[in-house]
Amino acid sequence: MLKIVSTFVLILSASLCSLAQSWELGGMLGGSNYHGDLAYNIVPKATRFSGGIFYKYNFNEYWSIKPTISYLKISGADSNFDEYRLRNLSFRNNILEVGSMFEFNFQQFSNRTIHRKSTFYAMAGIAAFLHKPEAKLNDEWYDLTAIGTESQRYRKVQIAVPFGGGVKHSVTPNLIVGLEVGWRKTFTDYLDDVSTLYPDMTGGGSNASLLTDRSWEVSENNKQLANTGDQRGDPNLKDWYFQTAFTISYRFTPIKCPFQNRSSIE
Repeated sequence: MLKIVSTFVLILSASLCSLAQSWELGGMLGGSNYHGDLAYNIVPKATRFSGGIFYKYNFNEYWSIKPTISYLKISGADSNFDEYRLRNLSFRNNILEVGSMFEFNFQQFSNRTIHRKSTFYAMAGIAAFLHKPEAKLNDEWYDLTAIGTESQRYRKVQIAVPFGGGVKHSVTPNLIVGLEVGWRKTFTDYLDDVSTLYPDMTGGGSNASLLTDRSWEVSENNKQLANTGDQRGDPNLKDWYFQTAFTISYRFTPIKCPFQNRSSIE
């Protein structure tokens, strides 16, 4: 009877060991930028701070799932482009993002010496983010979502599709560093608060009017140049934001099985 119980325990232990997987806790730090009506091209000097934390569950040497919490700053200004200087719009936006991505390693990657210590990887998933575009007037920042510069109202919570890739390296069996680039496809055109047409600004002079048409700051005699119905942005160009970050994580491995080949573990 004791022999039967011992055999059962051994088989059960082997099954559990074969199913046991590693997990990681980590952080990322880098820069963020955006693409939209106030930045048709990447503007390096508009790069702002980004950071975050993540948990990663490694199903095997190739596949992982990575929930993340990220904080990113983005900004843009017409002053960076000669053809849009007279429009003279600008903004900043602080984004809080919660998401989850699947990650695929192009090489076997684990803490075993038989696997590579470095690999390129790709990632994709889904995210929700909270944002609030702001603009500065007379040394004071204004929440543009409350002003309605195009007579619009939009939600501060939006959905994005994050995807990208990177490279990572095991410094030790459990300490991993990397570099990754992630793009966020959004379904809003108001990260920068610019999308469609100039509204009726009759009775200009209010803060709302001054923030809607900022051509007065660069025009002769400080006059607003836009008319009601003039094109202010491109509604067909949805906004994007993206991040380049250094990553570091610590891998927690399951308890080693007593019969596991020690020579295969660092």
